[in-house]
Amino acid sequence: MKLYLASYAMVTMAKIIEHEGLDSVGKKVIFIPTAGDPYDNRDFVEADKLALEKYGLNVVEMDVKNKDEEEIRKTIDGADVVLVAGGDTFYLMEKLKESGADKIIKKFIEKGGVYIGSSAGSIVCCPTIEGAEEFDDPSLAPRLDNFDGMGVFKDVIIPHTHKEKYFERVKRATKKLESKGYKVHPLTDDDVLFFDGGSCAIL
Repeated sequence: MKLYLASYAMVTMAKIIEHEGLDSVGKKVIFIPTAGDPYDNRDFVEADKLALEKYGLNVVEMDVKNKDEEEIRKTIDGADVVLVAGGDTFYLMEKLKESGADKIIKKFIEKGGVYIGSSAGSIVCCPTIEGAEEFDDPSLAPRLDNFDGMGVFKDVIIPHTHKEKYFERVKRATKKLESKGYKVHPLTDDDVLFFDGGSCAIL
């Protein structure tokens, strides 16, 4: 298992490539931009995609909304890396579950595929996406009937914790999650957390 959970993958891509020792030229990466849908300005999503292309990766963009499991499985088949970009965590989780992409991505990870998360794309790997309501809007996911994440990472991360405008919200989210027994990893935009299925480390 290889998870790279970042606040902002574009900022930490060099660290990820170096740590993975990835001979990146020609490697197939599935880029999932879906979480950015609710935003008028999606430059932050495009920046993650450009960061992949910079390293010569073969980037295949796949929006998971309105897709079925067969379409998603065919697209991911043969991929080396899946990157799920940032945006609204609740909207993303709803679309992952509706399409069945969550199950397919979990299998991809369990079989040794490299997963890179960016903000919301990192949070959905956790056992719960609770706490994200301090930053994102649950009303954007009206059909989401629980806050369960994919659970491929054992703990919980909170991204963008260096930003002053989030300080109070980070405190509230941390307190809530810790009260429920979760270990919380705060990440700045310069941080990426690597998890290999057993131990984790901030790169």
